[in-house]
Amino acid sequence: MHTHKLLYSLIIFIFSININAQVDLRNIEFSGKVLDKKGTAIEGVAVTDGYNIVITNHKGEYNLLSNPTAEFVYISIPSGYVIPMQENAPHYFHRISDKSKPKQRFDFTLEKSGLDENKHILIACADPQVGFDEEIPMLQEAVNDMKALVSRDYIGLSVHGVICGDIIAEISREPKFFEPIKSMFAETNIPFFYAVGNHDIDVNGRSNHYSKETFRRAAGPTYYSYNRGKVHYIVLDDVFFTARGYSSIGYLYEEQLCWLEQDLAFIPEGSTVVVSFHIPTYSPEARKGEFAKEEMNKVLQNRNALYKMLKPYKALILSGHEHYNENYQLADNLFEHVHAALCGIFWQAPYNSDGTPLGYAVYEFDGDNVKWFYKSVGKNKNYQFDSYLPGVDKHRPNAIIANVWNHDPQWKVYWYENGIRMGEMEQYRGWDPGVVNYVDKNKQNFRYKYIGAGPTEHLFKAEPLDKNAKIRIEVVDRFNNIYIGIPRKIE
Repeated sequence: MHTHKLLYSLIIFIFSININAQVDLRNIEFSGKVLDKKGTAIEGVAVTDGYNIVITNHKGEYNLLSNPTAEFVYISIPSGYVIPMQENAPHYFHRISDKSKPKQRFDFTLEKSGLDENKHILIACADPQVGFDEEIPMLQEAVNDMKALVSRDYIGLSVHGVICGDIIAEISREPKFFEPIKSMFAETNIPFFYAVGNHDIDVNGRSNHYSKETFRRAAGPTYYSYNRGKVHYIVLDDVFFTARGYSSIGYLYEEQLCWLEQDLAFIPEGSTVVVSFHIPTYSPEARKGEFAKEEMNKVLQNRNALYKMLKPYKALILSGHEHYNENYQLADNLFEHVHAALCGIFWQAPYNSDGTPLGYAVYEFDGDNVKWFYKSVGKNKNYQFDSYLPGVDKHRPNAIIANVWNHDPQWKVYWYENGIRMGEMEQYRGWDPGVVNYVDKNKQNFRYKYIGAGPTEHLFKAEPLDKNAKIRIEVVDRFNNIYIGIPRKIE
């Protein structure tokens, strides 16, 4: 009898555990209005809980059927309206704090911008990756450079920014840095959106979802969209936590892809779409057809699903993660920019591992068209390459060398001897001599002993016919801008 009672109690206990562990899928109905500051309804605004998307009617009203797994109700900010800011970050969402009420109301109020957003500017950077107090002033220098550029060149234009992940070096260890970084970027008066990076996850989280809790508290949803002018912007979370420290894999999980399908369904085919996230979709290995050599933590594994969704659009992909600068023409309609790290070699050098200076990208939109350039911190915007005289590279002792960090196949690199154009320089894979020299001289002082120079494919070489000739290098970008440089010695 005692045994039967014990068995019965055990069954009840196990059943209770199962009930408590069940996911609560009771319906919650969200409703509300999207209005401007004068109380005028805004029709056609996308409202979402991260799973489903509905559109406001002519009264600005929406009704969204959801469930307690949702954490936010948020909008896709429409063109023509100011990006709302709160707590030093874009605020386009309401947090769902009480999930017990079956009906809840969330209203959104937007302010008309008064600017012609057809011409607007995007500043994109990646990997500020602050991990120590002394790195905050270094980041401040870069942020000040952005502010100065905008106040000098883009007065009266709509400007916003996106940070492609790795805001912090280790969010599990130093989450305190998120708020001062947000404050620093907000002080530019440029609204910056945030994408989650592999260093922005809680490595003690029990799953991919819970690893993003600290990020969501600081910045809001990990995937969302917004609009400026004729351009539709999307920020995604392609960092999938596998409980192996910061070595997450590049992956877009199904719920997010379903949301993305709905989001894009409201965008007319042929529109310009900009997608930002952390881990790139492509790699130098893929460019050579060596797909088996790609590492899961360095490239988006289900990239073809994303490419297929973007096929009807003129699309730009903006990513980071790799601490080098690279460009990929993935298709006629699809281009990826892998942004160099704002922190370079983890704040230990004024370069990234490939020789790209600390800096950020600037995208100038005019309707559906876009031009871009790389802006090095503390340098003129015409500083688009570095170059070296013969003798700096022991593997190519007779060659002049140019590092053209924002190069793509539509760029041209020429060398001149005594004012005469000699031809195009030859592209090759190698190491920037300036970075190699800097690392050799300073590595003993680096905080991390495993970092240093890395290979890149945006190097160019040529052997002058006249060793005593005056050499100059001319670089022509895809927009026919011409940059001139004189090769230098390395001190």
